[in-house]
Amino acid sequence: MRLLNLVAISTLLIACHRPLEESGLYVAADRAAYLFPCDQANTTWQVSDSALARSYRAKATRPTELLFVRLRGVRSDSGSVYGGQHHFLVQQILEIRPRRDGECPSVPDTVPSSLFAAPTVAAPR
Repeated sequence: MRLLNLVAISTLLIACHRPLEESGLYVAADRAAYLFPCDQANTTWQVSDSALARSYRAKATRPTELLFVRLRGVRSDSGSVYGGQHHFLVQQILEIRPRRDGECPSVPDTVPSSLFAAPTVAAPR
C-alpha cells in the first residue's frame, strides 16, 4: 500500500513539477536508498530507483559507500509541514562515480547507521 501511495504521489508531482538537476552523495542498501544533496547540508532524500541502485552496486567498493551522483528528476515531500519524508523521483541518471576530494563538503564522510537499521516492533503485552 505504501508503494502504491508513493507511485500515485510521484505521478501527480511529475505532471505538476518541472524536472530539476540535483547533485549529491548517494547510498543504497537492501531496504533503502538515500541522496544527500550537496547544497542542502541537513537534508536527506529517499530515492526509490532500481536502475540507480543497480549502478550503485556495480560501482561501490564497500557497503554504504557514498558515491557522487548527478540526477534529473522531481523532489517531493510527504507528511506534515513539521516533519515527514523527502523523496526524489529519478527520471535520468546523469552521473554516478566515487566522491572526489572536496566534493559536497557539507555532507559527512560516513552514513548514520540509523538510516539502515531495521524498524523495531513493540513486543505485545
